[in-house]
Amino acid sequence: MPLRGAKTVVMSSYWPTDDGWPYADPAPELADPDSEVDDDLLNVQVGGTHLLDNLDPLERQVISAHYGLTGPPRSMKELHSDLGLPRDELRGVLGSGLAKLRARLNG
Repeated sequence: MPLRGAKTVVMSSYWPTDDGWPYADPAPELADPDSEVDDDLLNVQVGGTHLLDNLDPLERQVISAHYGLTGPPRSMKELHSDLGLPRDELRGVLGSGLAKLRARLNG
C-alpha cells in the first residue's frame, strides 16, 4: 500500500536509450585531409609545458600506448605482454599517471 502523499518516481529517464546516454551521440566528424592543421590541437599544454612532462617515463609510455597517442590504442593485455609487468602493477602505473594528469588539469 503506497504511503499517502508519496510520489512515484519513474526511472526511465535515467536509463540508456538507443540514441545515446545521457545525450544523443553527435554525428561523427569527417577529417578533411586538405585542411590546415591546427597546431593547438596537436599539443596538449598546460602552463607552458607539455601535459605529459610531469609523468614518469613508464607512466607516459603506458598512457600513450593505451590511449593511442603514439599509434593504435593498445589493450592492457597487450601492454602486459609487451612490457612484462604484472597486471596489477600495470594498472597501478596507469592509475597513478591518470591521477597526475587529473591533478595537473584541475590544479
